[in-house]
Amino acid sequence: MKKFALTLVALICLFVVIPVKAQSAESIWITVSTNSFKTGETVIVTVNGASASPIQGITFQIRFDPACLQPVNAASPVPGMNGLSLPQLSGLVDASFASTTPQIANGVLAEVRFITLGACQTNITLESAALVIKNESGFAAPLPGVSMGEKTVTLAVSAEKGTSQDAPLLGTPLPLGAEPDPSNSSSLPAGTAVILAVIGVLLLVGIFVLVRILRGEGTHG
Repeated sequence: MKKFALTLVALICLFVVIPVKAQSAESIWITVSTNSFKTGETVIVTVNGASASPIQGITFQIRFDPACLQPVNAASPVPGMNGLSLPQLSGLVDASFASTTPQIANGVLAEVRFITLGACQTNITLESAALVIKNESGFAAPLPGVSMGEKTVTLAVSAEKGTSQDAPLLGTPLPLGAEPDPSNSSSLPAGTAVILAVIGVLLLVGIFVLVRILRGEGTHG
């Protein structure tokens, strides 16, 4: 009887420990194929993940130096994962991919491409990331217990001119937008241009009304 009780306790402990170990194995990390580049070359940052549970999305933010790197696009090689267009901030790639059906997450989940802008020593950092599942209520929710693996990669960019890579993307590209060209100081943001156009139209209408009033006064005089 004593042996049976000890065996029962051991089995209970085993079943308690196993889910914790499986959960801790779920992780996200980034890699690059090489750490040395020339100016004008393409840097491909790979977002990798491993999960015992099927996922229906991935979301991540990657911090970079906008004086050194220019984001181009991102894509996911996972079948059914489609990119969601999000506003981009300078120095931060914000990307999300989602699928209507559960997908296996074991390996490359996404790629982010940058163009090197000039000689520099810089870091690329996975600032935040999450694997997304559909919860019991049918809503998207982050998968709990996912750990962050390799978060930072170091790059060395030389002043020597290189060429950008035209390697095909593994999936539908998600444009991340180019940083504004500092030499093109005459360009205006879209919102500013619209406001100026509206002001111009109002000024024209005001001038037209004023001319009509003045002509009416002249006729009566």
